Amino acid sequence: MREDFFRFLAQTTNEPVALEFRLADGCWLEGADGQKYLDFISGISVSNLGHRPNFILDAVKNQVDTYAHLNVYGEYILSPQVELAKRLASVLPPSLSKVYFVNSGAEAVEGAMKLAKRHTRRYKIVSFKNAYHGSTQGALSLMGNETFKRHFRPLIPNIYHIEMNNYDDLSIIDKYTAAVFMEPIMGEA
Repeated sequence: MREDFFRFLAQTTNEPVALEFRLADGCWLEGADGQKYLDFISGISVSNLGHRPNFILDAVKNQVDTYAHLNVYGEYILSPQVELAKRLASVLPPSLSKVYFVNSGAEAVEGAMKLAKRHTRRYKIVSFKNAYHGSTQGALSLMGNETFKRHFRPLIPNIYHIEMNNYDDLSIIDKYTAAVFMEPIMGEA
């Protein structure tokens, strides 16, 4: 398996950890050799409720037994989608009553960039240095860490980076700014 991992999968880091897991349960990962590991990063923060909790497995099975995927771009009325949108809208201010579902944080960032530009009719976006917003072209443009993005230039123009807790940098935010992207708890970058 290890040889196939290096042969057939594109590596995203120079030195992958290359641990092989056969099971994830709760907060534990079990390696192919039976060694147990405590998952301190919750599957990169997407398994905060643990790996394979029964109530999530039951919900997924129930949904797959009904239908797994249909057109989700506002064309069909899908009750799980409508119900979740309604629940989200119920805890938001009345001006935020519409929901647009996406598959990942990077997709959410891309959508937010487009929405900000369209709604404000402004072109400038400000982000903080050393923040991580994803690996898509737009999300990489927001990243202030050149090491992560230098191989993918040219990136999206009119993105400006400021230092966290630097009052003087706030002058970059002006009447042309459509949005400011901020990662309050910095992670990968």
